Amino acid sequence: MGNPATATTDPDTGSRTYTYPPTGEEFPSVTTILGATEGKPWLVPWSARIAAEYAIDNLDELAAVIAAEGRQAAVDLAKTQAARIRDIKRDTGGYVHDIVESLVLWAASPEGRGSDIALPVLPEHLEGTDYDDSPVETVADWMVEGFLNFCADFGPVFQAAEMTVFHPGLRVAGTLDSIADLPGLAIGRSGRFIPGAGVRSCVDVKTGKHLSVTWPEQVGTYRRCPVCLLKTGEMVPTPATECGAVLHLRPEHPRCYRFMLISGADDAAAWNRFRRAAEVFEGRQSARAKPGKVCYPLRADGTIRQPRIADLDGEGYGRALSPLVRALGADAGLEQLAAMDAGDCLKVKGIGGKTLDGIRVMLADHGLHLRGETPPIVKAA
Repeated sequence: MGNPATATTDPDTGSRTYTYPPTGEEFPSVTTILGATEGKPWLVPWSARIAAEYAIDNLDELAAVIAAEGRQAAVDLAKTQAARIRDIKRDTGGYVHDIVESLVLWAASPEGRGSDIALPVLPEHLEGTDYDDSPVETVADWMVEGFLNFCADFGPVFQAAEMTVFHPGLRVAGTLDSIADLPGLAIGRSGRFIPGAGVRSCVDVKTGKHLSVTWPEQVGTYRRCPVCLLKTGEMVPTPATECGAVLHLRPEHPRCYRFMLISGADDAAAWNRFRRAAEVFEGRQSARAKPGKVCYPLRADGTIRQPRIADLDGEGYGRALSPLVRALGADAGLEQLAAMDAGDCLKVKGIGGKTLDGIRVMLADHGLHLRGETPPIVKAA
């Protein structure tokens, strides 16, 4: 599935950001936040198993690589197999969602007929690949069957498909699969449908074999995003929905689908979990990996040495540090830098006018200044 017009996906990590049209800000996607904050203890064993299986199945190829390029090249080749399979599953998932979008658009058209569905063409690099142990072509077949059966059973009237939604308050965005009116239904106290006047639901389509605790959080966040982006480029309020639901298309389900209503209580709890996850995600994005400032013990004379220049990494002095460490040595301290004048600093490769100002700030923050200069009153970095 291609990115929405406002979205960009990192090819290495798969993380996605959306450009918020009114301000041009970049918002992380809901699924990126869920992926970054969800524990995945199975991932390391899975990667190890993939590498081991590849090694056993391709002993001759690996031996040839060792002979031609060395041991490390063979190790790297085996290690890349998990990433390769991850990429295939990502691209297959995109193809699967393209099928879903086509089905939703077909169902939303009054004149639509099952025989007229034009499914997306399978990308060439996915031919012969599997999606959860099933050939992609087979997945497409039971997806179509399950979706058509769902439409026949529930008679949904689709109001939106693949709609990009934004939550400016949380600074997140995403693409919901569909909003559908379900005629003749209402939500009962037990968290299941009962006969009624009809209900509008935010429906997310899933095709993976395993259920995920994050599905309610994803749907609950989509339906609470206050604004959406129309195909025309106009920003409007997101259509209100009464509930969230998941349409799970799988061949093992009766009629190839299972439609699951997310209860009000579960929906509220999931929304609260996501808000906490978004706070953790944003905090970690801005947090520094360095836990604190480097400290030294007392000297024999009762003083404490100033930090080394290299000790100031991650403290906001940025571009000035690397040139100084290269020129003065890894053990150079701020006292050594303070013994230099401005001309000495500008002779260092990589130091210019702006970085010289940064050096002055750095020294002033530690009660020092360049030789020959009066200590200025400088705002701390």
